[in-house]
Amino acid sequence: MKNTIKGLILILFFALSGCKSDNKITESTMPVLSNDPHSFANFNQVRMKHLKLDLEVDFEREVLSGWAELDIEQLAQTDKLILDTRELSIEGIILDNGKEPHFELDQSVEHFGEALIIDIEPETKSVKIFYETSPKAEALQWLSKEQTLGKEHPFLFSQSQAILARTWIPLQDGPGVKFTYEAIIRTEPELLALMSAENGREKQEDGVYSFKMEQPISSYLMALTVGDLEYESTGRNSGVYAEPEMLSDAVWEFASMQSMID
Repeated sequence: MKNTIKGLILILFFALSGCKSDNKITESTMPVLSNDPHSFANFNQVRMKHLKLDLEVDFEREVLSGWAELDIEQLAQTDKLILDTRELSIEGIILDNGKEPHFELDQSVEHFGEALIIDIEPETKSVKIFYETSPKAEALQWLSKEQTLGKEHPFLFSQSQAILARTWIPLQDGPGVKFTYEAIIRTEPELLALMSAENGREKQEDGVYSFKMEQPISSYLMALTVGDLEYESTGRNSGVYAEPEMLSDAVWEFASMQSMID
């Protein structure tokens, strides 16, 4: 049990170079994609290119709630946007013109979830979806405080591979769809939130954290963790996040990270 718990105390290290990229997705960089039998999305008719998230972390109920806004590009002038979801509770949808479109969740398919079918217009550029995850969301691992090393605060970490991003975000959940993203995560002030993006290094008194990923990524790379974490540098543009009780050991373990990056 001790080894299991220790293994679950994630040691998170990120390259913190803050690199910028000019390879934002544009119409000329959107090729036709092969059919994906694991996705319901109509990504060759309309494709997401940017994601905005605003989510609140509820450890007591073990859910994330808030909204996701998808910037989209019409590739075939369709009147439907089809997204991948799985056990999400969809509370409402608004188009960029303020209209509330008709939408429906298709019949559930084992392992793949439910297609979210949204009516859009030819000029629609973004869609905002208000929703809540299920406590059973397979991408989200909720640990009680007793399961952590410090035993004072709960812990959350995600695993979106291979097609589990749809269990916590409504999106086009296939590896061929690349998008940039930004996010706001709201949690308890005693905890630090991190994502697969540019990260801060200090806890915020209001528990609100902002993130930005300017390099287009696939949905399986969407990642979130929230816990009692601290940061220590291991080099010029590398560092480690870990529970305070694990930090010194983690720094020792990843002492060669900077030389590996170099």
